[in-house]
Amino acid sequence: MAFAVESEPFKYRSLIEPDSFRLILLEPSSSHTADLRCTLFHTRLSHCDRDIIDHYTALSYVWGDPTQTGSIYVDGHRFTITATLEAALRDLRDPSRVLRIWADALCIEQSNLAERSSQVGLMDQIYSTAHHTVIHLGSLTDCYEIILQAAPSNTTGVVSRPTTTGDLENLAANGLLRLPWFSRVWIFQELVLSRDPWVQCGNLRARWTDLCNLLVVPGSGSYQKGRPRELQVLADMNYARGLNQKMIVHLTARRGLGATDPRDFIFAHMFLAADTDTLVRYVKVDYTKSCAEVFEDAARFLLEEVGPEGPVKFFPDASRDQLSKIEGLASWAPDWSLSSSGLVSMYCENLTRRLQLNPKYHYAFVSRPLVLAYVGYQVDVVSDLSFVLPNPSEMNIAARERYQKAADELETLYGAGAWWSGDETGQHRHVSLRGKEARHEELCLSLADEWLQVMGSDFLRSQKDAEVDEVETHKRFLPQLRNWLEGRAKEGHIMVGSDSDGMESLMWLYLRIGDYPAVLTGRRLAITKSGNVGIVPKKARVGDMVVFLAGSYVSVVLRPDPEDPTEDLKREIKTAFEAKKGVQDDPRRGARLACDMENLPIKKCILVGESYVESEVGWKYYEGQADNYTVYALR
Repeated sequence: MAFAVESEPFKYRSLIEPDSFRLILLEPSSSHTADLRCTLFHTRLSHCDRDIIDHYTALSYVWGDPTQTGSIYVDGHRFTITATLEAALRDLRDPSRVLRIWADALCIEQSNLAERSSQVGLMDQIYSTAHHTVIHLGSLTDCYEIILQAAPSNTTGVVSRPTTTGDLENLAANGLLRLPWFSRVWIFQELVLSRDPWVQCGNLRARWTDLCNLLVVPGSGSYQKGRPRELQVLADMNYARGLNQKMIVHLTARRGLGATDPRDFIFAHMFLAADTDTLVRYVKVDYTKSCAEVFEDAARFLLEEVGPEGPVKFFPDASRDQLSKIEGLASWAPDWSLSSSGLVSMYCENLTRRLQLNPKYHYAFVSRPLVLAYVGYQVDVVSDLSFVLPNPSEMNIAARERYQKAADELETLYGAGAWWSGDETGQHRHVSLRGKEARHEELCLSLADEWLQVMGSDFLRSQKDAEVDEVETHKRFLPQLRNWLEGRAKEGHIMVGSDSDGMESLMWLYLRIGDYPAVLTGRRLAITKSGNVGIVPKKARVGDMVVFLAGSYVSVVLRPDPEDPTEDLKREIKTAFEAKKGVQDDPRRGARLACDMENLPIKKCILVGESYVESEVGWKYYEGQADNYTVYALR
C-alpha cells in the first residue's frame, strides 16, 4: 500500500554539507481540502544558486498559536504542523505541478538544537537565493481583496482600485497592516533579504513593491507627521530593504516585537547587519546557549565595538525600568525583548574643564557568566525617594495651572533675563535681583508650595495601590524636599524659565503647561546622604550608590552586592587590567587615568540606571579623585 507507514513517526535524515538544507516538494492537488502531501528533498545552497531551471520559493509566515495545529504527510508519515503553516501550504499548492518551497518549521528539525543553530546561520542565504518569497498573511477577506486587487501584479490579472488612494490607505492601516506578521521579529530578515517578495492572503497575491507603491511614497522611510502608525511601519520596512544598517540600529528599531524565542532578537538580525563580520566574533547562532548568554554576548559586542563612548552609551537600554523575564541576565545587558522605556535622555551638567578619558582603558570583561569590571568613583548615596513621577499629562490640571501661574510671576520678575560669566568650571547664569530679593524669595517659596502640593496630597491620592514601605519613604522625602527648595529660594537661584538650569530647570520643564517630554517622567526624585536632590531610576532603592564611571559625564546608580568578590574574580580583574597597560594610547580618543588600576579596590554591584544629582559634576579637571577610585564588578 502506498501509505502503509502513516502511523510511524517521520525521522529526519542528517544534513551533511555546510550549506545543505531541505526543500518541501509539495504534491499538486486540485482540491483545496485534500490532505497535504510532500517529500523532503536534500540539496545545497550552492547548487540552488547555480540552478537556472528548478527554482524554489521561500515562505514567510507567523507560526501562530502552537495549540492550533494541522498536518501534512511527509514521505507518507503524518507530521503535525501549525495551523498557519497548513493554511499557507494549502493556499500555495498548485493543481498540477510540484511546488518546491522552503518553510522553516518543516525544513529544519526543530528539536535538534545543533541543526537549528546551523540552519538559522544559513537563513540569510536561504531567503536571498530563493527565486521568490511569499509572505502569507492568512485568509482572504473582502478588505484584503480590495487592497491586493489594486496592485498591478495581483494574480487575478484584473486591476481594480478604490476611488481615492486615501480609501486604500485607510483599509490597509485599519486591517491588513495590523496582522501579526508585521510585528514579528523574524520577518524583517525574511523581507530584507528576499529578492522578490509577494504578499498573499488566501489564494490571492501581489508583489510587495506594488503594494508599497500604492500605500506609501516610494523611498519615504523617514517619519511623516499625521501618517498612521501602521503605514509608517510599512514605509520603514520598505525603506530598510535598500539600506545597510548596523546591528544597533536594527535592535533599537525593532526591540519588543514578537518572538517565540527571545534569542531570536539577536539571531534574526545578525546577518542583516552591516557590521556582521565583527559581530560574529562575539555572537554565534547557538541554541544550546541560554538567552542570558546570547544577550550578554551581543551586549559585549555593542559595548566594545560601537562608537567611542564605551559601555555607558548603552546603559539607558539596559535600565531595569521594566522587569526583565530573562533569568540570570546581567544588569548591564539590554533586554531587547522589552519595548523601549521611552525615557528622555538624562540631563548632564555644563562644565568646560573635565578629564577626557578613553573608556576602553578603564573597563574589562572577565569570567563566565560575564562580569563588566569598570573603574569609577562614588559621589553620594541615595537616602530617601519619591514615588515614580507620572507623565504630567496624567496629573491634576488645576495643580499644574497653579504652578504655572507662580512660574509666570517669577519669569516676569526676572525681566530681561540672565547674564553669563565663565571660569575654569564652565559657564554660569546670573540674574539681577537688586531690590527684589524679598519678592523673589516670596515667589520661590510659593512655587515650592505648589511643588509640595503636587508631590504631597496629589501624589498620595494617586498611589492608592502603593506598598506601605514606599508610601512611608515618600512621606520622609517630602520635608527634605521642602528644606532643599527653601534653601535654593534663599540663595537666589533662577528657579524657572529657559535661563534656569540643573534641578530647577528640570522641575520647571516637568510641571509647565503643555505636552513636552520631561527628564523626570518615569523616574524618581531622590534625597542623597549629602542633602542634595537628584533624579534616579524608578528601580532605585535607599542605600544605592551614585557613581561616575570613567569616560562618562552622566552618573549611574549602582547597587552594592553584600558579598565580597572571590579571590578568583579579583585575580581575573587584576590580570585584565594589567593587560590593558599594553594597549597603545590614542590621545584622540581620550586619556588614561594615572593610577594602577590593577591594584584598585573591587566592589561587586549591579547597574540600576542613569542618574543626575544637583551640584555633582563628574571628572572635574581640577578636582582629583584618585583616593576614591574603585573597580566596580558589575553583574
